[in-house]
Amino acid sequence: GRLTFTTELKDAIHGADAVFLAVGTPTRRGDGHADLTYVFAAAEQVARAAEGPLVLVTKSTVPVGTGRQIEKIVREARPDVQIDVASNPEFLREGNAIGDFMRPDRVVIGVESERALAVLKRLYRPLYLIETPVVATSIETAELTKYAANAFLAVKITFINQMADLCEKAG
Repeated sequence: GRLTFTTELKDAIHGADAVFLAVGTPTRRGDGHADLTYVFAAAEQVARAAEGPLVLVTKSTVPVGTGRQIEKIVREARPDVQIDVASNPEFLREGNAIGDFMRPDRVVIGVESERALAVLKRLYRPLYLIETPVVATSIETAELTKYAANAFLAVKITFINQMADLCEKAG
């Protein structure tokens, strides 16, 4: 009874303390920047459907500053509802996503309000109980943390590929 499915947004968020945006951010043709169209559209749809206070959490990999843009969209769409924006990037490895979701090595929460922090800490309490570090930061720091993790992974992959090339040449 704790998991339900619906295609109706109002039904999905009814009574929710937090709503997670986990939509694609494909690369835009021509300039290589992240296409935030889907993120912004989802944020506006959730704001318009909101019935009461909630925390709107971005899971998608987004450029630094996106949270501030989402705040503006939400305020314009629903100035009458308290919607706190937060960033909660995911760090799932290919082939190990379920394991990483169940036992992450860290949880990063980017928030500006005490209410948003309390909601997300309550949500992640089971992970805290198994000693998963929960790090609270600003929204921008959380957004940057995801890009830093991705960049570091790219450096590690490039390095090991270069080492493999050297080993093949050496012999």
